[in-house]
Amino acid sequence: MTIRAPMRCSAAAEELDEPMIGSVDQRVRWLLIEDRSAWGTDAVRDVLGADVAGVAKRGGMRVLLVRRREGDPAADVVRRVMLVDTGTHEMAIRTVRDPSELTINALADAPVAEFGAVMHDPIFLVCTNGKRDACCALRGRALASALAAGHAERTWECTHLGGHRFAGNLVCLPEGIIYGRVTSTDGPRLADAYLDGRLDPSFLRGRSAWPPPAQVAEQALRLRLRFDGLRDVTLARATIAEDRATVTLATAAGRMHTLELQATRLGPPRPISCRADELDEPLHWRVIQG
Repeated sequence: MTIRAPMRCSAAAEELDEPMIGSVDQRVRWLLIEDRSAWGTDAVRDVLGADVAGVAKRGGMRVLLVRRREGDPAADVVRRVMLVDTGTHEMAIRTVRDPSELTINALADAPVAEFGAVMHDPIFLVCTNGKRDACCALRGRALASALAAGHAERTWECTHLGGHRFAGNLVCLPEGIIYGRVTSTDGPRLADAYLDGRLDPSFLRGRSAWPPPAQVAEQALRLRLRFDGLRDVTLARATIAEDRATVTLATAAGRMHTLELQATRLGPPRPISCRADELDEPLHWRVIQG
């Protein structure tokens, strides 16, 4: 099969049956900044400045702009800002008059509870950054609307998450569970399950607090043991060396499972974004033993 641009990246990935699992960049801390402006192709840079993304990445943080569709841009005179730690499952919220009040590098390891008021209710993010990738607009906005119908106070649109070709992308916080290829029909079901302490491994792209090989190992173990509880599986350790990895997962019962994985390039070359000028062969981890 030959894939040629400008085929929509999500359609190409579906036609190739590209695995979604293990496609989440490891970022433990998330900083969500309310912004109702018209998001461009690099919205975080446009709003916060060119240095912010680099500082955040070096600190292992993901910075996103978030909004609710019904919001008025004039209300951004006071913005809500949320700090989330997907490793400890903590969230806190505060308000700022200007994002420049935030010291990004200091938030990489600062106590979450000291950032603002502690949040106990989970939230959902859906990437709708259409200027960055058309698939996120076409699929993401329908998903966001469907979620907001039943979870208005929990649902936020967000800027670029990565993995456009897996749109619609749904993030469940504070655990940092990321789902892909979520339709407006599946979204409310997945959200309800998350609130009930369960996840569906068949839609799973991964956990943002874990490295990609551990994300793949988790899905494999869950499917084998038919586990759907959020806390049924925890990461004990992961050793990664070039294209090989060893991951040990612990079950709630205390049993250890060690899986060996290998990284390979997926063919044929395909567009990993609707805006990509070149085709790519994405890296994918697969379980080879365990």
